[in-house]
Amino acid sequence: MRKEYQLRDGRPNPYMTRFGAKGRAELIEWWSKTRSNVRVLPDDVAREFPDTKSTVDALRLVIKLRAGRPETKVRRKRSGT
Repeated sequence: MRKEYQLRDGRPNPYMTRFGAKGRAELIEWWSKTRSNVRVLPDDVAREFPDTKSTVDALRLVIKLRAGRPETKVRRKRSGT
């Protein structure tokens, strides 16, 4: 995805009239929720996980490993007396 798009030479989508005002509002709401779920991977990670299935499998393995790991306790420093 590009960070910026030049839209000044664009034209309206002729199929959007089929949606009507209510449909456009629903589409905008859906799009705003969808965009917030997008995660961009660094290039090196994307090369290792080229598709959704391999990425999800790896993340689920990380979740299982985290769940099975005992929590580390925070040690308090003793005050010098």
